[in-house]
Formats: sequence, structure tokens, C-alpha cells
Amino acid sequence: MFSHLRKRCRISPLSIIGVLLTLFFILLSQYDPPLLHELRLQSFDFFLRNNPAPLSDPRVVIVDIDSESLEKLGQWPWPRKRIAELLKKITSAGPAVVGLDMVFAEPDNSSPHLLGTLDDIKNAPAAVQEYLQSLPDYDRSLAQTLEQSPAPVVLGYVFTNSGKAQNSRKIPRKGNFLFYGQEPLPFLYPFSGVDSSLEMFERTAQGLGFLNIIPDQDSIIRNIPLVVNYKNKVYPGLILSMLQAATGEKTIALETDQNGIRAVRTGQYRIPTNMHGELIIHFSGPARTLPYVSAHKILSGQFDADFFQNAYVLIGTSAPGLFDLRAVPTDRVFPGVELHGHALNTILSKNFLHRPEWAKGVELLYICCISLLLILVLSRMEAAKGALLVLLLSLGVSAFSHWCMHYHHLLLDMVYPLVATWLLFTVLTFYNFIDGEKKIRRLRTTFSHYLSPEVVKELLKHQDNLVLDGEERELSILFSDIRHFTSMAEKMSPDDLCAFLNEYFTPMTEAIMERRGTVDKFIGDAIMAFWNAPLDTPNHVFNACECALSMINQLEILNNLWSQKGLPEVRIGVGIHCGVARVGNMGSLQRFDYTIMGDAVNLASRLEGLTRLYGADILVSDAVYAILKESDFFFRRIDTVRAVGKTTPVTLYQLMGLNKDQTAENVQEISTYYSALELYNTGAFSQAALAFQALKKTYPRDLLYEVYSERCARMIKDPPEQWDGITDIHMKRCE
Repeated sequence: MFSHLRKRCRISPLSIIGVLLTLFFILLSQYDPPLLHELRLQSFDFFLRNNPAPLSDPRVVIVDIDSESLEKLGQWPWPRKRIAELLKKITSAGPAVVGLDMVFAEPDNSSPHLLGTLDDIKNAPAAVQEYLQSLPDYDRSLAQTLEQSPAPVVLGYVFTNSGKAQNSRKIPRKGNFLFYGQEPLPFLYPFSGVDSSLEMFERTAQGLGFLNIIPDQDSIIRNIPLVVNYKNKVYPGLILSMLQAATGEKTIALETDQNGIRAVRTGQYRIPTNMHGELIIHFSGPARTLPYVSAHKILSGQFDADFFQNAYVLIGTSAPGLFDLRAVPTDRVFPGVELHGHALNTILSKNFLHRPEWAKGVELLYICCISLLLILVLSRMEAAKGALLVLLLSLGVSAFSHWCMHYHHLLLDMVYPLVATWLLFTVLTFYNFIDGEKKIRRLRTTFSHYLSPEVVKELLKHQDNLVLDGEERELSILFSDIRHFTSMAEKMSPDDLCAFLNEYFTPMTEAIMERRGTVDKFIGDAIMAFWNAPLDTPNHVFNACECALSMINQLEILNNLWSQKGLPEVRIGVGIHCGVARVGNMGSLQRFDYTIMGDAVNLASRLEGLTRLYGADILVSDAVYAILKESDFFFRRIDTVRAVGKTTPVTLYQLMGLNKDQTAENVQEISTYYSALELYNTGAFSQAALAFQALKKTYPRDLLYEVYSERCARMIKDPPEQWDGITDIHMKRCE
């Protein structure tokens, strides 16, 4: 019992290798090698290029200080007066907010009023000094423009961590921060210095926001930080401040849990972020996908003011010489100002991309499931089919990742699961290749004389379905025997007898093997065969009955040949039963056979013996009939018998052939017979006797009617005390 349990619980080396590889992949995912990380990001880039975000309403507009503007109006930096004039024209058109992707860190050296500060002017007449001091101050003009602007204007600044002496003064924050959950500062990018605009600009602007953008390891920008940590305080980015100014909202809320920042809220907008408070930018396309307006056209009045109505306007530069060009997933030369624009468009259109913390868990779960599947499947599958399966799985996980991105804006990694799947397949297939030759040699040796070459070939494909040490399973069992073989054998010489049996066994064996049966043994003139082992055969009962009919047909062909040799006609009886038996290698340590044992085997043998009693070529049990009664086979109920010493009766049926081969006369005969049998089963023996005698007279070659006629006569002479239609009989195999 315990040895059997150990065999049942035995773990194959393939399973151990698969489990170890799966554990390796799980540990590797925690390390996240740079190569896999970059491949993952590139796969997300591919999805992004094929799933651009729609442009938002209200629109995001870029006012571009482009090369044409510099050519027409002069090199950068422009006088602050020109910037003020540009802002006046834009803000008068009624935008929701204006953001400047630039920093005014130094005074404007082109401002005329600076002439009054020259040393040579100090000795000039008072009137001259007074005149010079009354000249325009361009910085003050810009500050007044910011203060008097009809639309909110947000200025930018840049945090630094260069390690040099830095301007680390306090930056005014326009509004309050609320924190929900854990303290957010440990999760935010920290900075120690700042390059900001002059205080007069910061004081008069309606909003301030940092311009920092942090690229990924491959120098491509995919995310933009909304908040950062500067001197242990939280500061908002340019686009977050623009939203705040446009909506009039004074508060920014951060949602935080143990894994980091989850979302940033301001006004009606809840913006999902990664753990560092970064927004994943859902780009709408390559550079200049957002609407652009050249700065010189606005300054010259060549623009449609309605175009800026309620728009979110960003002022920046795309001129190559000003070095504000970046690489993004959709374009390798992308203006930095438009990057802020696409981030704004992502928020305004609410087409957020998500890479939640549980995504990695889903990916690891997939790897575990695929590992289990490959462990179970690859040992039962050819390498080519296994590769096709892995290819289909790869296409499936890629399609699923794309579907998640397209319909749910979820970024699920397909690279790591694909790498794990193909590595698993390669290693497990290599192991199967090494182990396969040994199994193939053993199986060919063991089963070549039991099964047809086709079945042996299939058996080699499904080696793990094979149990050689013995198991219980449902089988279809067939016994066949030549009637009166002993008297025939006495009239033949040994050589003739051997030639006769070889000639007989050959087509009978072919009939079994062609229908996926297993030849168990030859017992003198008898054949023992079974179905549904060593391989599962779903239609094994049908195959066994079809084989029996084929054996009868083959016997007719043999009888025609034998009659020409002067040999007598040969008849056989076939018994078929379906039941549970034990199958496996049985015998001694020195010699054993792959065979079956059990009560179901005995019953099949007894059915074959009863064919002689009832004059039927093929008898099947009620278990067989219950499975095939709705099939194409035509059966006739014979009798219900109980073997001496048994308690459970068995109903016998004769397999007559196929329904399509039955004639109207056959059907009429069976109907008449069933009427007589009903009389017999109800105890009306006198009436049954007359009915069976009439059948016997009409069909004298059918031994069954004679059997029932004689049985009715005995019942009339010696009526049973209790009659249930069951006949007790010695069911032993006839030789």
C-alpha cells in the first residue's frame, strides 16, 4: 500500500526543474535587470505609439518661440518688454491659463533704465540723470503685466542637485497641500537647490511650478513629476500649478499608502501617479501633434484670438539652438514645452495610463501558471507542437497586454513573461530531448508485440499517460474462441494446425489493432484483447463492438478460402464486457506480461462461453448495451442470467450488426421474439412456449428459440415457486 502511495506521489525531474526555474524567475523579477527593464519600457513605447491619446477639450496650445520668430525678431533672450507684449496679446484672448516654460533668473540687461546706473552718468547734469532714470524698466513692465493679466499666468523654475553652491532660498507656494495616508516626502524626488525667476515675477505671477523632467535609464522621457521634495516641503510642477490657477483651486491633495504616492488631486482632477508622484504621459503623437502658433505671428497680430478662448497655453521654444529638445516614446526630437503640453492633455482628456503595483503580481502569477502548464504539457507533446503552443501563448500575452493598454490604459509587461516562457520552454524541451530516447527504446521493446505500429507511435507521443506498474481503469474486454476446435485439431497434423491458426489469428489480430485494441494473449485457439489501455480511448466500447463484427466478416472470407481446401466451416463466439479491471505488467521478476485481471475479465470470458449455449456469434453485457443502445449498432436482448455463487444478474444482448443493414424481416422477427420473451419473463410459460415454437418453425437455424422452447417446457412441468425472469446458470467458459 505504501509503495503504491509513493509511486502515486512521485515527482518527476521535469517538474523539479520547472519549479526551480519558476523560483529563479520570481527572484530575478525582484532584481529587474537593466536589459529586461529597457525592453519593458520599449514594449510600452510600442503600445503607446499605436494607442495615442485624443486631443482634449479645452485644447492645449503651444506658443512657440521658433527659429522663424528668432530670425524675424532677433536672437534669444528677448527683451522682457517683448515677453510682456506677447503675454498681453495672449491673455487678452481669454485663455484659461498661460504657463511659461522658461525662467527669468537675471535682470534684463537690455532695459533702458539701466543707463542711469552707469558710473559715467553720475557726473552728468541732474536733468540728464533724471531723464535716464525715467526710461522704461522692462523687468518692471513684465511684472506689471503679470500682476494685471486678465488670465492667470504661471511661471516656471528649476530645482537642482548639482553639488555646487546653489540658490537654496525658499520658493513661494501658491496654495496648500493636504496629505491622505502616509507621509509622502520619503517617496518624492529630493532636491537641494533651485534656479528661479526674480522675486518680483514670482510675487506677481498667479502661479509657480517647477520645470524638472526626469528621463528613464535609456534617456527617454515617459513620465513627468507632479510634485517633488525640496527642503522637506512638497512643491508642485508647472502643469499642476496651471490646473490650480485655471480652476481657482487653492489646495493640492496627495493620496499615499505604504507603496508610495497613488494620486494627486486638485479641483475636479484626480491624477493617478507612480510611487514617486510622476504622471505617465499618454502622448497623442509625435512632435507638433498639439496645435502650435508661432510667437512672431502673435506679436504681429496675425492670429485668431478665438483660438485661445479657454485654452491652456504654454509658451516655450522649439528652436534647436536653445537646447530644449527631448526624446520621448513617439519622437526622438521633441520640444520640451510640448512635453508639458502632452502631460496637460493627458489630464484634461482623462486618458491616464496606469502601471499599478499589483501589475507585477499579475505578471508573476502568469509566469507561475505558464510554468505549470509547460511542466504538464511539454512532457506529453512533441517539440514542434510545444514551440507552436509557446508561440500561441506569446501571441496571447502580447495581445492581452495590448488589449489592456487600448481599452483600459493599463501597462502590463509582456517582455518578462515572454522571456520566462521561452526560457522555460527551451530548458524543459532540452531535458525532454535527453530523457526521451531512453523512454522510446523501452516503450518500443515493451509494446511492439501488443499493439499496432500506429498505436505504438502514438504511445511514444503520450508517454506520461502510460502506467506500467498496474492501475485500475475502465476497459472493454473481448474474448473469442473457435467452436468445436478440439475435434478439428484432432484431424490435423501439427504443421497443418500451426499454419491454420496463423492464418486465422493474422486477420483477427489486425481487426483488433486497427481499432486501437491491445492483444493480451492467445490461449490455444482463443484470443483475449482489451481497449482503453495503455492509452485512453474515449470510444473504446464502440471500437470493441466494431472489432467483433469485423472478426465475423473476416471469418466469412477465411471460410471461403478454407472451403476450397476442403476444410470444414469454422464458427467463433465473441464475448464483450465493459467494466473496471486492473491493467499493468504482471508476473514474476524473471518474466511478466502486460495484461489485465479482475472480475470484469472473468465475465467477458463467460459471455464468450455462453455464445455456444444461445447460438449467438457475439454476446455483450448490459454494461456494453447501456453505452451503445443509441448508437448505430443493432442489438437483440437474449436473457437475464445469474452465475452460480453471484448475487448480481447480467442481461445478455446479441450484437446483430449495424442498424443500416437490418431488413424489415429482421425487425419483424425481433418484434415477435420480444413479445414471446415478455410472456416468458412474466411467467406465462404455456403461451411463451407456443410463441417460441412458432418462431423456431419459421427460423429453424436460430438456436435461441429452441433454447427457450425447451426451457418453457421445463417450467410448465416444474413451475418455479417465485419467478423474476432471471435464470441461474453455470457461467463458465466452454472449451
